[in-house]
Amino acid sequence: MSRGASSIGSGGGGTIYEYRVAALDLVGLLCSVQVPGLDVVPDSVYLQKANDFPLDDVVVLNRQGPYELAVQRQVKRTLEIVSSSGPWRKTMGQCLASLESFGDEIDADRHRLGLTASGPITGLESLRDLAASAAAQKSVADFLQELPRLGQSYHRVWKHLTQTVSDLLAESDVNAPEQELVHRSAYRIARRLVVQIEPTEQISPRFPGLCAALQERVVQADTEVDAAGVFRMVEELAQEWGPRGGAIDAAMLRNRLSARGVALRGDPPARSAVVVHRRVEQPGAEALTQAVQVQTLTSRTGRSARLDVIGELKPSDALRLEVHPAVDADVGSGALGALPPYIARPDGVDGQLRRMVAQSANGSQLVMVVGGSSTGKTRACWEAVRAELPSWRIVHPLAPDRPAALLRALQDDVLEPRTVLWLNEAQLYFLVKDYTAQVSSALQDLLTDSQRGPVLVLGTMWPTYWNHLADDPAEGDELHDGMGAVHQLANLALTVTMPPAFNARELVDAAALVASDPRLRLARSRATSGRITQFLAGAPHLVRRYEQSDGAARAILHAAMDARRCGHGPLLTEELLRTAAEGYIDEATWHTLDEGWFTSSLAELLKPRRKLPGPLTRYRPRPGEPSIDSPLYQLADILHEKGRTTRKGKPPASLWEAAATHSRTDADMRELAEAARAHQADCEALYVRASGGDGSLLTWFIRRLIALGRFRRAEELIEERYRSGLLLGELSAAVGLSGQYGDSERLARRAFTISGNRQGHRRLAHHLLSLGMRRDATRVYSWAADHGDPSAARWLAGHYEAQGDRITADRLACAALTEHSSPAALLALAQSRVAAGEVTDAARLCKIIADHGHADALVARARERSDHRDHAAALCFYRAAAAVEHPKALEWMSWRCDGQGHHQQAEDLAHAAAARGNSHALHGLAHLRFAKGHLQDAERLNRAAAQAGSLSAREWLARRSLAA
Repeated sequence: MSRGASSIGSGGGGTIYEYRVAALDLVGLLCSVQVPGLDVVPDSVYLQKANDFPLDDVVVLNRQGPYELAVQRQVKRTLEIVSSSGPWRKTMGQCLASLESFGDEIDADRHRLGLTASGPITGLESLRDLAASAAAQKSVADFLQELPRLGQSYHRVWKHLTQTVSDLLAESDVNAPEQELVHRSAYRIARRLVVQIEPTEQISPRFPGLCAALQERVVQADTEVDAAGVFRMVEELAQEWGPRGGAIDAAMLRNRLSARGVALRGDPPARSAVVVHRRVEQPGAEALTQAVQVQTLTSRTGRSARLDVIGELKPSDALRLEVHPAVDADVGSGALGALPPYIARPDGVDGQLRRMVAQSANGSQLVMVVGGSSTGKTRACWEAVRAELPSWRIVHPLAPDRPAALLRALQDDVLEPRTVLWLNEAQLYFLVKDYTAQVSSALQDLLTDSQRGPVLVLGTMWPTYWNHLADDPAEGDELHDGMGAVHQLANLALTVTMPPAFNARELVDAAALVASDPRLRLARSRATSGRITQFLAGAPHLVRRYEQSDGAARAILHAAMDARRCGHGPLLTEELLRTAAEGYIDEATWHTLDEGWFTSSLAELLKPRRKLPGPLTRYRPRPGEPSIDSPLYQLADILHEKGRTTRKGKPPASLWEAAATHSRTDADMRELAEAARAHQADCEALYVRASGGDGSLLTWFIRRLIALGRFRRAEELIEERYRSGLLLGELSAAVGLSGQYGDSERLARRAFTISGNRQGHRRLAHHLLSLGMRRDATRVYSWAADHGDPSAARWLAGHYEAQGDRITADRLACAALTEHSSPAALLALAQSRVAAGEVTDAARLCKIIADHGHADALVARARERSDHRDHAAALCFYRAAAAVEHPKALEWMSWRCDGQGHHQQAEDLAHAAAARGNSHALHGLAHLRFAKGHLQDAERLNRAAAQAGSLSAREWLARRSLAA
């Protein structure tokens, strides 16, 4: 691969600006370096994560510590900071939504709000400096007091910010917001705002440093791709993944870069090309024996694998690739071929498909033909590979079930170069819950590994399935954890849309071909609206047989249609059909049936007519496939499609009963159990059996029992099947609300014993308090506090404090700290004593907290009190944390000292904070000095901050040097 320059490095062109910016953070993730706004190295990046984060373009996370640290970043090519600007208003609305969703994390400086744009530069620089000034102040009052000294440009930005916030708050309320609320909301946004200016046409300021990190830490010295080329690849991956990438981590990036031929430090050596070549030259049966469950087409049993070549297959082999057999013309047609002549559309779908198939010789491709049932998708694929790739081999993974067979083929390297991987009805491979992520990831590896190609993955799919595959997942989508990988795979696919019918011109052009075969003549004369392929596949005939069926036969078909639409795989067991069908037969019909009703009705549905299979067909394993213990049946595709579009109601209970005992596989059972949950069905046996692979099903059912007041059965299931303290806690709360306080307390204690869950006794105590049963609530809280519940200890301490019994309050709070490492009760006591004017006693309690290693809790509470303008309590907490050299507390105390005129003490504290990893203390102090006109101090402190690792300080110094 040739070397290339990144658009971030060279400017302009190509990649969408948003993804170019995302690439900067992705490369930071890859190189394990800090990114702006995150004081630690990130461990994952999300793109377009709107379901979780209001500022959703790029979300950078670190989840390694006790708290989640995040930068939610919005990216705008240009952003004019004017209250009338639509993009500005939208961005500030997203910031307010973040405050609503993540207010505690933002106020505690665990989440920050990122904003990246290319210009106008003057406004963005003013916004950035305003944000730094806000971050340096203890409260909105202090910031407003400082604002007049900052200059006119700051005033202008603050005016537009507050006006926009005011307008947005007014939109959500009938009354105009109070000025205090507007200022406080704007200040909360500004103090956590991380503003980046990334040019569109010039080199990014971050690009050189990240390229150096790539070269030093990631890329091997002897690779053909330099750091700029890797940057370009990361940009392309960002655009390729988009919102469907899920959580992107360093391993994911390394895998994709390795697949593109980049030699990375720490990777194993590449597979030898000699070995690959040898496998191509010797495609004997030995390679095939590694995957006995892959169905490889041969002309007849026992012939050499050498003949498993597309050009040597007979037309009848198309039926084994699941091309539909054609309707019988009822004429003397004994000499007719297995398939009627193919009506090709060279200027339409066939020309497009064949070009894509032919291009796979130049590199591996995934081609997906999308169209409705019986529209000719599979036949078009058959004709395309026969015309364009006659010398290639073909593999059809089928048994014992499709996704397992495909995985076996991919994992065992059965697929040699120049092979077509045939995935008819591809949803049966991609959208099976237990296999979704594995299949998608394995196919991505195949398609992106140049040493395994060229291969062609050729599939067909109905539009409803393809839309689910390609569209963003709906909220609460049960399919699933692996959908991110499926969406990435869909991005690699070339798609061909199969039209439902031939148009008039195509039929005129094919007139001679139609006249040559009686089956085509019959289809041309009887098919409506040019739907020839549907007629040939027997679609009208099968629909008519379904519509004319009645009694037991119709019940069997409805059972099969509902089982398939609810998620069961294509192979249905006989006992499932028999048991389920009983619930579809009305009372009057049931009493007219004889003992052999199921056998006779099933036989009628299996009976072929006019050489077409019936609505149900019996599945028979091919030679070499695993044998089956009982008969399996398949529903006709056209009836499956009809069932999905016409049958929307809740199936009878017999379907769920049949699923519990007669589903063909565990995956089939779990899919039907999910459908039962969606229909709010009460089928305990199915949920219990399916829960072996998916505990969420049984959890849902237990919660449903609790909601219905069936407490005893819910408790039995929890104890017998799913020993969950969380569920016992929920059950305890529900039992308490029903007035059964003794049972509620017993269940709450049991919940704690199992898993430490405290919700049961908390909710019970709260309910007792609401009823005025204070003594009973105190008893419940006392037990909980003795067992380490910080909420209970806090309530009890406050309870005794209010009664004037400070000795007991102190004892309980100290016990919670020393015995259960919970400072919550002592923090609450210290806050209440500051409020009472007893600052010395509050400081004593804070010192106990700090001495026991909980300075983080003091800082978090100090920030919270500062935001509520309780400066006395905030100062008490910060002082105690600073006494044990907490870096954030040292920073705050440094800025406070500077504001009081103790400049040397402020610098000493800031240097102490930097020595403990908080370089922002020096940068913030520098900003305070700069705002007051002390330029030399600001530059000196920023140099010290930059030396301590502050990216913001380095940017400040770079801007100063450019300005000079």
